[in-house]
Amino acid sequence: MGSYLIVTWDGAGNLVPTLGIARTIVERGHDVRLLGHDTIAGRCGDVGARFVPLSQGEGWDAMEDPEDFEAEVKLLIEELCFSSTIARDVARELDREPADVVLVDCMLFTAIDVALASGTPTAALFHAPYTLFRGGPLIEMFAPGLSIANAHRAELGLPAIERLGDIHDACEYAIVSAPKEFEPEVWDAANVLRIGAVLDAPPLSREIDEVDVRDGSAPLVLVSLSTSEQGQADLLQRCVDAVAQLPVRAIVTTGMAIDPATVDAGANTQVVQYVPHATILSRASLVITHAGLGTTLAALGRGVPLLCTPMGRDQFFNAEQVQALDAGRMLLPDSTSDEIARAAEEVLGNDRFTAGAKRMAVTMADYGGAVAAAAALEAVTGGTAIRATRVMS
Repeated sequence: MGSYLIVTWDGAGNLVPTLGIARTIVERGHDVRLLGHDTIAGRCGDVGARFVPLSQGEGWDAMEDPEDFEAEVKLLIEELCFSSTIARDVARELDREPADVVLVDCMLFTAIDVALASGTPTAALFHAPYTLFRGGPLIEMFAPGLSIANAHRAELGLPAIERLGDIHDACEYAIVSAPKEFEPEVWDAANVLRIGAVLDAPPLSREIDEVDVRDGSAPLVLVSLSTSEQGQADLLQRCVDAVAQLPVRAIVTTGMAIDPATVDAGANTQVVQYVPHATILSRASLVITHAGLGTTLAALGRGVPLLCTPMGRDQFFNAEQVQALDAGRMLLPDSTSDEIARAAEEVLGNDRFTAGAKRMAVTMADYGGAVAAAAALEAVTGGTAIRATRVMS
């Protein structure tokens, strides 16, 4: 039996692959500790791992205005990605109880460095597209963190880096929970292991609402605009107003950020806070979404086309990839309800989008998901790294 330490944070969607991998490692007979914000255990429940709360609590996510981009970036840099508090928690936990392998969320740069400096085999888990961490706007946004990272690395006795990707490259694995076909233009470093989407992850909430997904004459549409707060209330209402105009059945999941009672829905629409998307997607004909990677891949993995209304973060990249794959359409988030309705009609009425989504479902079935990640980490404990990765032919 191996000892595994998984270091994560409560970013909602990032927990899909994290908790899926944690549960799989536990099911394979290993001891797993999950170090993260205390809200994770409170909301998500037990996956069989021993939960260790970060001393930071949930303070990093105290956004007064979720639409203040500069404030969000500052908070990410200071309280999350380059947090000295999270780094100290990781060091303290490894001192208290060493691990055979450490798996760290890819955004926790100082936490990864602590694990590397300890000499423990370390892997980074990517819940967002790998492409975004190799260059472009995200890396430019994180540029102020480079000096923070190097100062911290000097304290740990690690050499200075020239780019943040060097931290990921130093890991045994960069485990990417997205298929290569979703981001074909990026060059994968030698340590990249693409596991595809984790489609069988545990629920992100103990509280699961009931919905009616029985077969009906009208297509079923899922509307979901993020589990966390992104200032999406107005856009969500416009999406709900859009499906009210269409001859469809709709299910809207608001996530924890929005009270379902505040959403004004048509007679054809059920509004709930949380239902695992797998429950709905087996019957769905369309997903209207902000294009977070978890929702996007959950839909594509089941062959359901998407209408994407990205608001920020990695969502514009994901929405553009959906369009490139002919698996759906993208609209700007300021689109009117009429524009959203017309675009939804176009996706529902054009077999090309369904065909594109189904092609991706077939492709994604070739990846190993959480089992592939667990097997790779087991190989590390045995001294043998699995370097094989799915490469497009």
